[in-house]
Amino acid sequence: MEEKARQKFILKLYMQGFLLEELDGNLILRPKGYVEPAELIISEVSPGQWQVTGASGAYSRYYRGKHRRWFEMLVNQLAFQATQEVLG
Repeated sequence: MEEKARQKFILKLYMQGFLLEELDGNLILRPKGYVEPAELIISEVSPGQWQVTGASGAYSRYYRGKHRRWFEMLVNQLAFQATQEVLG
């Protein structure tokens, strides 16, 4: 993913209510203002395509099944929007 699009993508995730940390090419998403520990780890598997590669705490259900597919669809939609905004 192009750097400008990646920055817009990260901003979109932040606006969805996540605090983000980048570690070894992965993005770690944690909910803003949430008391219980919860995190999702997503990785870019191909340009603009993201996949959940880890989940823990309150987000553990997003690691498999319909919750994972739903979250990956949301993340990939945000990535697509960010890319389209950069391309104009």
